[in-house]
Amino acid sequence: MQVSAKAWLDTLSRYGPGNPSSAHGAGEQARRIIGDTRNRIAAHLGCRAERIYFTSGATESANLLIQGYLSTLRRKESTRSEIVVSAIEHPAVYQTVMSMKKHGYTVRELPVNRNGVVAIEHVDAAISERTAMLCLMAVNNETGAIQPVNEVARAVKRTDPDILVMCDAVQHFAKLNGSIDLDVVDALFMSGHKIGADKGVGCFYLNGRFKLTPLLYGGAQEQTYRPGTENVFGIGLLGAALDEATRDPAGKLAHVGALGERLIDGLTRSGIAFERLVPAADASPYILALAFPGVPSRQMIADLAASGYCVSQGSACSSHSLEPSRVLSAMRVPPEHLNSLIRISFSPTHTMPDIDDLATHVIEICHAYNDA
Repeated sequence: MQVSAKAWLDTLSRYGPGNPSSAHGAGEQARRIIGDTRNRIAAHLGCRAERIYFTSGATESANLLIQGYLSTLRRKESTRSEIVVSAIEHPAVYQTVMSMKKHGYTVRELPVNRNGVVAIEHVDAAISERTAMLCLMAVNNETGAIQPVNEVARAVKRTDPDILVMCDAVQHFAKLNGSIDLDVVDALFMSGHKIGADKGVGCFYLNGRFKLTPLLYGGAQEQTYRPGTENVFGIGLLGAALDEATRDPAGKLAHVGALGERLIDGLTRSGIAFERLVPAADASPYILALAFPGVPSRQMIADLAASGYCVSQGSACSSHSLEPSRVLSAMRVPPEHLNSLIRISFSPTHTMPDIDDLATHVIEICHAYNDA
């Protein structure tokens, strides 16, 4: 998904030069686009605009929310010394949480079932009066598995309203039906390039009841949480991307879902052996994880790349790792599937002929390996 070239050029020509902290006209213009984008994101989420904070993307947002909130608790000498995190979180969340052990925090993991979904019944056993925060993503970036964020958050709040519930909404924001309930979810973040904006821009929402300690010090930008001159062009492009992403969302979702089913149908009719990791009912239609037993993932990826298709073995952030996927291990994926799994991402700009061509190439690759 990518915003139109016209949106890129329009944003660059109108909002590129001005420093939003300056008093001159260009600065005022820059402040206006930042405020306008903030308002649009707030309207989409259903919150007040002053609760939206711009960052360089999801990794910075996750670090600021986790480290910043826990630092505030330590300054208050809080007795809350436990963090609950799902076993399938993105490294930006998971590794940040694990790094908090050096500050004396205990980490409790929420397990997932074989479809990669957190079971709500595990929540009560995981939290206690010492729990500081719980982290659960909305959609897993490797498998597409949709998580019961609202249900988990409600269970947490029934037990202890003072536990901060944080959600990685990167694969959900402006893509899927159903909103994240900000009455029970206290913080969430998104990344601009996942909805067609430029890389290097994102934002987070934070309930005003919870306070952060900044990771950086400097100016008063973003209410001092994120000092430094704002990325006006990136923020403006984020606003344009949100407009395009939320134009006919039902049509986009239906189209993307049809693309995935078209691929599954073509592969099924061919008779090749494959497994769908997460059932359609539990998965985002934007992400499809498939295992092709006997065909090494890296070879499938390389052969498809030679034909112009960009698929991966997992998260792009971990695609060069030689270690088994932490997410797949948590799902107890059989060993024979671990090294034959590929992740396919769909976009509203993809067409049915694109998918038919992809299916043809996948089938040819599978036959080449199985007939060798």
